[in-house]
Amino acid sequence: MKSLKNQNPKQPQVSKNRFQTVYPLLVFCFSFLLYFHSINFKYTMFDDDGLLMNNKEFFTNNGDLKTIFTTDAFLKTEGTFYRPIQNISFLIDVTISGGMDMRMFHFTNVLLFALIGISLYFLLLRFKISHLTAFLGTLLYLSHPLLASSVAWIPARGDLLLTLFSILTFIFWIQFLHNKKYKNLILSWLFFTLALFSKETAILLPLLFLVYYLTFESKFKIDFKLLLFGTFLLCTGIVWFVLRASFIQIYDTELTTDLFLRNLLGYPVGISMFAVPYDFSTAPEFTFAKILLGSILLVMILVMSFVKSSHSRGKKLFYLLWFLLLLFPTFFAKTKEWDYLDHRFLLPIIGIFLFVLSFIQNINKRIILIISTVLILIFSATSILKSQAYSNPYAFCEALKYNTNKPEAYHFLKGNLAQISEKYEKALKEYNAAISYRPDHIKSLNNRGIVKQKLGDFKGAFDDYNKVIDLGHKNYHIFKNRGDVRLQLSDYKGAIEDYGLALDFEQHAEIYYIRGEIYRRLEENEKALEEFNRYISEGYADPEIYTLTGITFGKIGDIENSIVCFTKALEMDSNYTFAYYNRAYAKFISSDYAGSLSDCKKLLVLDSEYPNAQTLRSEVMKKME
Repeated sequence: MKSLKNQNPKQPQVSKNRFQTVYPLLVFCFSFLLYFHSINFKYTMFDDDGLLMNNKEFFTNNGDLKTIFTTDAFLKTEGTFYRPIQNISFLIDVTISGGMDMRMFHFTNVLLFALIGISLYFLLLRFKISHLTAFLGTLLYLSHPLLASSVAWIPARGDLLLTLFSILTFIFWIQFLHNKKYKNLILSWLFFTLALFSKETAILLPLLFLVYYLTFESKFKIDFKLLLFGTFLLCTGIVWFVLRASFIQIYDTELTTDLFLRNLLGYPVGISMFAVPYDFSTAPEFTFAKILLGSILLVMILVMSFVKSSHSRGKKLFYLLWFLLLLFPTFFAKTKEWDYLDHRFLLPIIGIFLFVLSFIQNINKRIILIISTVLILIFSATSILKSQAYSNPYAFCEALKYNTNKPEAYHFLKGNLAQISEKYEKALKEYNAAISYRPDHIKSLNNRGIVKQKLGDFKGAFDDYNKVIDLGHKNYHIFKNRGDVRLQLSDYKGAIEDYGLALDFEQHAEIYYIRGEIYRRLEENEKALEEFNRYISEGYADPEIYTLTGITFGKIGDIENSIVCFTKALEMDSNYTFAYYNRAYAKFISSDYAGSLSDCKKLLVLDSEYPNAQTLRSEVMKKME
């Protein structure tokens, strides 16, 4: 009997261990099924247009890694965000799908979130969280409504990559501390590198590594392997900094003290939304209720950190530091457009989950299971509902109505949608509404200028562009647009000046073409030739530009080069009637009457009604008589 009694307890243990092996698969399936519906979502026209739609040519024409590593997140040389791994992931999506397939972009977001779920489960185990608690905690994290935008909104790709690689680098860091194997050291460093090149927040991970080592390791000892790991991290940081500083011109928008202090409200608001995730706005705001609740909860967390438990005081404070430290970089955002965006909590909020799970894992398992199941069901339903706001641009825009403090954002996005649909009068009305709420709303002023330009109100567009520039927003596009308006207003000198300012920000060959045409109008033909030749040297040679260059050579009496240019145009397009006529005329002037007559005949075969062609042929034939 005694022998039987000793054997009975082993069977449940075996069953339990077998069930634990299924947890990662259940986590993956749960996450994938929860957000599978988002695969059919469209663009929101909020940053995804700038990231993807505006760069369609790059991604669909085998975009190169050099460009990705030498430009910002929007593939521009002027910006704030340096995230090459994010753009590499987009390029992979396009390569796999064979084009700009929205389903592929959303599928990858869903897949990354599911992989985050599996990685988080194993990370929780590394922090000595029990299997069941880690499993339920991971499901609570994945279903939490605060994180819905991180999956459903394509531009959150950088945060998904950051979170996945940060979790993995921490898993292998902990493993390395336990067994000191080089394999774990290399893997931790590799995933840190990927995290850093995914989003700037990762620059603080080494500090978190150090705090973990001081908190969780019983003996503090610096050995060769630790120094090697630190050297690897430092080298990665230096390379990242040099690349970012060398190729990205950071916006010079000033981060005021008031703006920074306002951003710090993200701490209590983040904790508040973790506890009560009720805000459905796509651009949520700091409200008194959120700040008050979050502040109370933050104080409670600090008090609880000093309560005796199975975890030491230092470990609890580490979990809190995870949240505080990894959220901190987001407070340097210089925009006044939004108070905060949910996706920025994806990685930091793990610290709060760790804190809570460290307290509840000693509670009765049945109680934990019941409460967790109820919360997971509520959270899942809420997340599915909340994610619908990212299904298309109109749903996204309507969700902004929940933000009552910034009505200009709602009208601005409505104006954008009307502008895209070429409903310019409606767009103008919405931009006017946005500006009435906030006269210094740069984006509305800029877009209103574009709409006025489309409607032919060039003076009004000029005034709006001036306001944008006076507010300190200077880039290629604003000077290019103002130059276009000045050209329409016949302010040629002003247009040339603005095009020059545009080139100071970005090099675009079209500017040389436009300036060449302006100089031609001003009969400054030598300068026109310089612009046309620069345009051609940039690789934009075509029949039209060679013909215009030939005409300009003719204006200064260089008939020989004029004919050479017309000939190059016809070599590129043997049916280009504009070049035939001008070469025929140039040959007539140079007394090559046979050549001129030959070109006239070819021209008339192509177009018997070409203006002045018959007259020119008659003049040539008179000279040949």
